[in-house]
Amino acid sequence: MPVNIQRTGHLVLRVRELERSKRFFTEILGFEQTGDNGKGMLFFSSDFEANHHMLALLQAGPDEAPTPDPQRQIGMLHMAYEVPSFEDLRKAYRIFKENDVQIHQCVFHGITKSIYFFDPDGNQLEVYCNVPEEEYASSVPNPFSWYWSIENELEGAPQKPGSVAP
Repeated sequence: MPVNIQRTGHLVLRVRELERSKRFFTEILGFEQTGDNGKGMLFFSSDFEANHHMLALLQAGPDEAPTPDPQRQIGMLHMAYEVPSFEDLRKAYRIFKENDVQIHQCVFHGITKSIYFFDPDGNQLEVYCNVPEEEYASSVPNPFSWYWSIENELEGAPQKPGSVAP
């Protein structure tokens, strides 16, 4: 019998500059700091009642390895955060652009519309909104693949038929 996992609980990132990363996750992504262990580790959540911490940041030491290459590293490729709607995804895109957040790609996967981006230490993250099955089932053969860029939609163009997210 397998372990009964309910959800992903949290991600811990070792960061180069704790205060810089704290500002990124609070001011850009909107997390609230929920704790501090007093030993260089801060805790964050977007909904404390649902989860006391979804993210923890740990100050790296001066001799830690350099920034990861997300295209080649072994280990975590990215962490994803769901937003409620396509309008929220557009808002995230505007916030990223206004704050010079490095965007890797903006893509329609079938089951989601996603923005992949990097935190200040080069860790790849994703924000996404879900696309209803009745939408993507009519337009793509595999709902877990990569289909097309949605950057023009994020900039204001209408969503393509077969990929409309609420």
